[in-house]
Amino acid sequence: MSRPNADITLDVDLRNPGQFFACCGVLELASRLWPGSEGWFAAHGLRTEFRIATHGADEDPLVEIARRICEADQLIQLAQGHEAQAQADRKPVVLVPFGLRLDWWLASYRGGDKSELKTWAGQQTPSRIFAGLRGALREILGRDDGRSDSRRLFARTWPMKGRFGFDPSASWDALGVGFSPDEQDVPVQTAPATEIFAAIGLQRCRPTRVEARGRWFAYRAWGDPIEVAVVPAAIVGAARSIAAYEFPVVMRSAQYGGFGWARHSEDGQ
Repeated sequence: MSRPNADITLDVDLRNPGQFFACCGVLELASRLWPGSEGWFAAHGLRTEFRIATHGADEDPLVEIARRICEADQLIQLAQGHEAQAQADRKPVVLVPFGLRLDWWLASYRGGDKSELKTWAGQQTPSRIFAGLRGALREILGRDDGRSDSRRLFARTWPMKGRFGFDPSASWDALGVGFSPDEQDVPVQTAPATEIFAAIGLQRCRPTRVEARGRWFAYRAWGDPIEVAVVPAAIVGAARSIAAYEFPVVMRSAQYGGFGWARHSEDGQ
C-alpha cells in the first residue's frame, strides 16, 4: 500500500498509553483544520513514529496546532448543559479553538457515573488541569531556540504539580518515595503535550476493557493511513495492526491515579 507524504512526524513509545492516545489527539485536531488528514504508525526497529498527512497544510501543521492551543484567548470553557453535572471534576468542557466538546470521562464501561479511565478528582477539574498544562507547554515552546526537534514533542517535560495522569513516565511510585507527590503538592516532571493531546484523543478513541482484569485496557497501533473517523475501529483490531498492548489504570489514592506502562498483549497480531 502506498503511503502519502507525511507533514507531521512524532516519535512515540507505544508502551506509553499517554503517547498513543496523544497521537490520536493530534490526528483529531489535524482533521478539524485539514479535513481528510490521515494518520498511521511506522516501526523502524526499536523506534516507532506516528505520521500524519494533512493533504493541504501550507506551513508546519504541528506548529499551527500548537499555536492555536497556546495563543487562544480562551482554551477551555464549560460546555452547554454542564449544570446537570454537579461535581466540578466531572463537568464537560469545550476546547474552544477547535469547537470540540470533551466529556469522555462521564462514559463508564460498566454503567457507572464516570469512566474507569478518569484518574483525577477533588479540586482537580478539567478546566484547571488544561490551564496548567497549557502554561507548561507555553514555557517549553517559548524557550525553544529553534534547535529542538518537533518530533520529540511528547518527550519534552516541565515540572508541574497537576496533570491528568495519562503519561506513566510522570508518575511517581508513592511506595518507592515514601509519599505521594500529588498529595504533598510536589512538582513532577510532566510532558504537557502528551497530557493535553491524550485528553483530546480519548474523546473519540478509547481503549477496550480487558474483561475480568479490573481496570486494565487494550489498544492496537495500526499501520496503514486512515482518517480519524476510522481510528476507533482500528484500535480494537479492525485494521492491520503493527502491535497490541494492554495497560492498567493505577490509583495511588482515592483522588490521584494514572495510566501505567503498557505491555504486549497476549492476543497480539
